[in-house]
Amino acid sequence: MKSTLISITVFLFAFSSIAVSQKTVVTTKIHGQEYSLATADGLKLYAWLTPSPHENAPLVVLLPMMGNTHHSYSPFIKAVFERFKTPDSTRTMQAIPHFLSLDLRGHGQSTQMGEKTLNYRMMEPEDFAPYPSDVKAMIEKVLGDKKVSIDRQNIIIIGASIGANSSVMAAETLTSVKKVVMLSPGESYRQLEPGPSLAKFAGEVLILAGMDDAYSKTSSEKLAALKKSGCTLKTYPGPYHGTDLIDNSPEAMKLLIDWLVN
Repeated sequence: MKSTLISITVFLFAFSSIAVSQKTVVTTKIHGQEYSLATADGLKLYAWLTPSPHENAPLVVLLPMMGNTHHSYSPFIKAVFERFKTPDSTRTMQAIPHFLSLDLRGHGQSTQMGEKTLNYRMMEPEDFAPYPSDVKAMIEKVLGDKKVSIDRQNIIIIGASIGANSSVMAAETLTSVKKVVMLSPGESYRQLEPGPSLAKFAGEVLILAGMDDAYSKTSSEKLAALKKSGCTLKTYPGPYHGTDLIDNSPEAMKLLIDWLVN
């Protein structure tokens, strides 16, 4: 009888732990913690952290496409959390990552530079040049927050369109970036040219593009050819661009998440 009671107690404890874990995954607040900093040229830059329920978790940095804010990655973040509901011992990434979602300069809340207000619609090509350094500064800001348990040697940057170009250009300056995802990049976009940075980046790269997104598809093929190893290029039917590609193609969303966690 005593043995039976011990077994029941152990079972109930284990069940309770699983339930708490699943509840944490489901109820984690998207974009729960706000960060801000003043860039070298005086812009007030903003980003939001969706925290991991796990200790020492990787950091995934999300850069929107032109015209979008940090909210554009919400479906992707939710899909990753959903993926982790199912236990998988073969998954390389066992901890749910932290997600850091930026409003790039001229977008959302990242528009104030002293008394000047930036709007991406009115910005000149040279005004976009600080994007990679903005991203680096925000990553360093979050890595310096000792209250967040981050695996500081395991950072992934995912960017869409102009964010894709910025992603690998920022990664080149951060040795802790292990992977980069480029959703619909361009060879040159607002004078941001990722080719040289991509050729030098030592980590893994995933490039996704829509088959009918002509400039991005051609650019993606040319960019992939610059990286001699560790680069995967996939194209999908349709004209979808940037985060619209993963939002409208379940196959693209699945591949991206598989590539991220495996």
